[in-house]
Amino acid sequence: MNRFLRIIIPAILVTSMVACSKEVKVDLDIPDADQYGRLYIPQANHNPILKQISLTDEVYQLDLSAFYGGPNKADKQISVSFTIDEEALERFNQQNGTSYQMLPEGSYSFEKASALIAQGSSTTEVLKIDLMGKGFLEPFVSYILPITMQSDNAPVSESLRTVYYEVVGSYAPGEVPREKVLSLGEFDGGLLFSFKDEKIVSMTPGGTLKVHELTEDDVYSAGYQIGVGFNIFSNLFYFSPNRIVGLNANVTQYRVNDQGHFGASRTIGTGWNIFQHVLPYKQYLLGVRTTGLTTSYPYNEAGDIDGGNIRDIASDWNRYDQIIEYGNSLLAIEPDGTLWQIPMSSVGLPGARLQIGDGWDMYESITVSGTDVLALDSSGDVWRYRFNPKGYWPLKP
Repeated sequence: MNRFLRIIIPAILVTSMVACSKEVKVDLDIPDADQYGRLYIPQANHNPILKQISLTDEVYQLDLSAFYGGPNKADKQISVSFTIDEEALERFNQQNGTSYQMLPEGSYSFEKASALIAQGSSTTEVLKIDLMGKGFLEPFVSYILPITMQSDNAPVSESLRTVYYEVVGSYAPGEVPREKVLSLGEFDGGLLFSFKDEKIVSMTPGGTLKVHELTEDDVYSAGYQIGVGFNIFSNLFYFSPNRIVGLNANVTQYRVNDQGHFGASRTIGTGWNIFQHVLPYKQYLLGVRTTGLTTSYPYNEAGDIDGGNIRDIASDWNRYDQIIEYGNSLLAIEPDGTLWQIPMSSVGLPGARLQIGDGWDMYESITVSGTDVLALDSSGDVWRYRFNPKGYWPLKP
């Protein structure tokens, strides 16, 4: 075997294992090529795989298959079987610091749990697993179905032997529970945003700011006034640990204490009326232009924008009416009410978005308090959703 082939054989194996749906063209005249062949579950490349289901009578399906990876196709018929592996889930939780529950028995069934790879082929047929959520799953709880593959007549890749399906059940459309936690009265043109220590801040159409605290009854108080005349700003938000930021043509920040009372203020940016939206995310300010171009501005604890590290992070975020921070992600609502989650990296770069709801155009605006989502309707009522972004949130029937 020449030196070039010795170098590329491991790369061929990895490529064929990762890109299971693509046939890699290689020189098949390789001594001992069979030693590189391994069985694996293609779906295990993306563990865990999230599956959102509605807690109705609808039956959902998971896809499962096996693939024979390597430079050659199978030189014989290969049999594979799949089993539910609770011990694998225990190991997964220990290794990842998670506490996933096992998907309850009765909520799933196999069409069949074994399959064949024919001689001269590289894959099994796609097997189906039926999921039934109603009567089995608690809403918005993350369950795992761990499935491990075995074979008596071919080696198996240990790292891709087990697939973990994460199943989250959600309420049926129009049946998502909510709680009224505050009534603001006439609120057309007002704002609502989160503050520290589970407090929220409202701004009336006339520009009066109030802080609302959680009461013993787990609703928000009528609030106390902290400022007037703030309707000069098109947007206001809280930036941890101690600032309220106002947006118009300028960016103005106000130091605030834990009760929301104001200290010194200063302008830290000009010309920001070019943006359709401006929002905080971690240590960044994100500005969305009407063209959709979105720029990230590092914003430090001293209250200064780091002009040397400004960068563009998206090109089409003008598609959203609202964008807010939620944990290590953003929640974004399109004009038709579609709700998306956009994961964000540790350096503030967005990943692939996931649709997690619809019907959210019934609200004027939303904000976040802890892990809850608070939604303000046109009557001035604030509704709380005990939120889990891994579920699906269909607000309308």
